[in-house]
Amino acid sequence: MNRIDLHTHSTASDGSNPPGKLPFMAKEAGLSAIALTDHDTVAGLEPFLSACNEAEIEGVAGIEISSRWHFPGEVHVLGYFMNPKDRDFRKRLEFLQNARSDRNGEMIRKLQSLGIDITLEEWQQEAGGEIVGRPHLARLLIEKGVCRDMREAFGRFIGTDGIAFVPKEKLTTVEAVRFIREFSAAPVLAHPGLLKLDTATLRDFLLELKDNGLAGVECIHSDHDEKTTIKLLELAVRLQLAPTGGSDFHGTPKPHVRLGVPEVPGSYLDGLKASLSGRAEETF
Repeated sequence: MNRIDLHTHSTASDGSNPPGKLPFMAKEAGLSAIALTDHDTVAGLEPFLSACNEAEIEGVAGIEISSRWHFPGEVHVLGYFMNPKDRDFRKRLEFLQNARSDRNGEMIRKLQSLGIDITLEEWQQEAGGEIVGRPHLARLLIEKGVCRDMREAFGRFIGTDGIAFVPKEKLTTVEAVRFIREFSAAPVLAHPGLLKLDTATLRDFLLELKDNGLAGVECIHSDHDEKTTIKLLELAVRLQLAPTGGSDFHGTPKPHVRLGVPEVPGSYLDGLKASLSGRAEETF
């Protein structure tokens, strides 16, 4: 069986491996295709796709956009088959990136109010030219002796329940789906099992998103148990949405997650491609 991974992150957002390294890691893991889906950016896609050619593995240009809905927490939408050179698309992404920058400054101010000697410039230097993300801030807090490890940095300060956490300004989930569709890409609801919705509520949510262009649903994910995966696969078939899957690999920020695990069949990529051509019903 061909195995693929349609959900990975690089140093262009909050992963620990450069975009150009991931295809070779995927090849070594025995994968036939890999998607790069960094948060709110396509900055890593060109070196990633170039490395895919060199490694002789199929590369899928993707993105992961954070959105908001009337549920607690964030709702993430994956986009596949992006054109990283599309100037209009990159310009529209600036809104999300500017929101990230404003949020970073506010998080630093919260940490300073707690008596922690830290600056936004230090955070940016820690990122080393990459998209400035919370893993970089966590490492900085560790280097300064404020926290022992990543777990403490996120749990105590900068995770969702942390005292210095600041939520991002986000599109609504429908806006995120439409945004991805507008640029001829395939939007997929990421790791819906993490939303903790009952089956009826999730079904209605998926139907509303489908009416606005949703192409698929991420059924297989490293945080989904077998029961959740089966439920999502049944929903995908019933609603004629392409089932997808991926590890959500980040490297050191998520040491328990391995590239290519859990296993995702290569046929899922065919179904996702078919969803863009209007032939989805022939595939799933």
